[in-house]
Amino acid sequence: MKASGSVLCSALAAAYLVFHLPFLAPSPEDIDSINFALGLTDFDVASHQPHPPGYPVYIALGRLSLSVVHLVSPGLDIVRADAIALAVWSALAGAVAILAAFALFHAVERIGPAAPAAGVPLAAAALLATAPLFWIGGLRPMSDLPGLALVLTAQAFALGSWQTGRHLAAAAFVAGLAAGLRVQTIWLTLPLLTLVWFRHRQLGIAWTVTRPVAALAAGGALWAVPLVVASGGPAAYLRALGSQAGEDFAWVDMLWANPTPRRLAFALHETFVMPWDALPLAIVVGSAAAIGIVAGARRAPRAVAVIGVAFGPYVLFHLLFQETLHVRYALPAVPAIAWLAANGLQVTGRVAPVLAGAVCLFAAWTSVPMTTAYAREAHPAFRAIADMAAAANAEQPAAVYSHYALRRPLQLKAPAGVMVVEPPRSSEWSDLVAYWRNGGDRPVWFLADPRRTDLALVDPQSRRDVRPYRWAVAERPAFGGTRPLGVDWYRFDRPGWFAGEGWSLTPELGGVTRATGNGVDRRAIEALIRRRPDPMIAIIGARHLGAAADGGVSFTVTIDGRMVDQWTLDPAAGPNSLRVLALPAGSLDGEGVYARLTIAAAATGGGATPAVAIRQFDVQPATGLVHAFDEGWHEEEYDNVTGVRWRWSSGRSIVRVLPPQAIRLRLRGESPLKYIDAPPTLRVTAGGRVIAELHPADDFEWMVTIPEEDVRRADGRIALETSPVYLPGRAEGTSDARELGVRLFDIDVLQSRPD
Repeated sequence: MKASGSVLCSALAAAYLVFHLPFLAPSPEDIDSINFALGLTDFDVASHQPHPPGYPVYIALGRLSLSVVHLVSPGLDIVRADAIALAVWSALAGAVAILAAFALFHAVERIGPAAPAAGVPLAAAALLATAPLFWIGGLRPMSDLPGLALVLTAQAFALGSWQTGRHLAAAAFVAGLAAGLRVQTIWLTLPLLTLVWFRHRQLGIAWTVTRPVAALAAGGALWAVPLVVASGGPAAYLRALGSQAGEDFAWVDMLWANPTPRRLAFALHETFVMPWDALPLAIVVGSAAAIGIVAGARRAPRAVAVIGVAFGPYVLFHLLFQETLHVRYALPAVPAIAWLAANGLQVTGRVAPVLAGAVCLFAAWTSVPMTTAYAREAHPAFRAIADMAAAANAEQPAAVYSHYALRRPLQLKAPAGVMVVEPPRSSEWSDLVAYWRNGGDRPVWFLADPRRTDLALVDPQSRRDVRPYRWAVAERPAFGGTRPLGVDWYRFDRPGWFAGEGWSLTPELGGVTRATGNGVDRRAIEALIRRRPDPMIAIIGARHLGAAADGGVSFTVTIDGRMVDQWTLDPAAGPNSLRVLALPAGSLDGEGVYARLTIAAAATGGGATPAVAIRQFDVQPATGLVHAFDEGWHEEEYDNVTGVRWRWSSGRSIVRVLPPQAIRLRLRGESPLKYIDAPPTLRVTAGGRVIAELHPADDFEWMVTIPEEDVRRADGRIALETSPVYLPGRAEGTSDARELGVRLFDIDVLQSRPD
């Protein structure tokens, strides 16, 4: 049976390789793979080329294959060449991992007192091969699958030593080598090696030191010694390693540091559901695995225990100390789940092979479509950079700026002849602002992560020249945690205005302002407005963040030191205020390109200023268009993982339009049936007249044209009315007292021009 199973497993591994080689990654994509690509040319762990701990075995393999790629295709683009050189090892490793997993599963089945379950090793290997995360891992320029292949090989050698201890040294050597591919592999190899050694401890200390311990040390020294030497010695390497650890603990949401039920639920979902890419498949495999645990505990408890020792420590480490949103980190759990699921299907008796085949087909049906989508085009960052390079031949910008997540693609391949500015982390817009503040007048480009919102500090009219680039597989769960998923290429001329620190125009900016403590309640904040002789309109939206008992706040607005407005926000009348400033012709006259507008806040009763924030701001010519959110709108919200932003309306929410003119109102929202039982009535009204009506029963996009006479009659106040509203406090038993109308992701006000 094992012989025929081995033949079938070999055919499965060969098929895996054949189906993967033509579809290897067209470019690096995740920031880690870009780090690997940089390391192929210049290995420097301190500069994260690649990132610590260094992955020396993977880089050595990549350099070997890169020389072959250059030999076969000498003119191949560097981005494509690096991706192929790294990804080819993933495809090869996938085939090796299938064979090693089959050997491991066969060895597991033979260690228990019960007779081996026929067909389980092959079924488990087949399910592993078709599992979406494992399948797509064979295409990516990452060390995950090569690391797993060595782990499964070491584990197979270790369990092959269960009776005699004969192959334990080989297992230890491969385990030591595997740590040079991914250091986390020690959680998958050392516990099992220890278990098998303990079983053969009677062989004595001399045998232990000269066989498995020596082999483990040799496998580790093979990469550790060159790594430390190449890093400049032990002290320099430890500094680089310490910097990576500091970044991980500072920026990663780990369960151990945030041990809440919600974080645990997300961690379990990201570890055991998302690797299967489709919820129905995850349910089928997860249910079979749960049955497999129970059935295995009764039929072969020793085998289940050994699987627990082999994979359990890593799963626990992953859940507690890794960012589980990076779904690829859960790859080492997939073999264990596949084996448990195969055991669960075994309880069906003679139909087990049919069911196993059906589950594998289901997994392949989920996995295979990702292959062509992934291989179709390069990652958005490199497509944008290629377009930048072409555009730079006609007109070069003063510089290219970027968000921090996109600095690595620019380091790997920047547009020729263009200056690239290294961005500061978390305040990337500040260099752009500094360029304009210091008199820069040439066009500049900005490569933006679409999830970021800090460019709200720049005049929205100057943000209209943007080209979006998206990734075909961005929404697939198996790619969860990839950074970045898309790119926006902004081309800026000198903007009409830009703001400095302390503003809270988006939830992201509000968070940065609170963290740095430099908001308007702590000091005056400023924006620079390009001088123009025309009359201008400015809007300023403020929000009181405290309780009514904290008292009111007085705001003062100055331009070049001259007071132009003052008002008071009384929290007893509501937390929000919207101020409209009509700036007559000449208001911005003065020396220099930009006028300096400042906003200062002070407590109306003296003492410390209550917590307040500036949520809305815009300045445009009086002949243009400004819009703002007036009464009835709730605070904008933001998911910092996905970058999705939304704002809830209430029963009646007002959009203020200045100056009154014909407009088009575009609303994109979520299905209200997620919160209420029947489609609500949405009405857009102006001055009491119903302009349009909608009864959404699904996600919707609604474009409403509002004639100029209606906007003027309403004095620029356009209402969105919703009936009925959702009352979350009553429905969910919480203290949330809001009245929620519809959840809107886009609210755009556009000028409506005659055809």
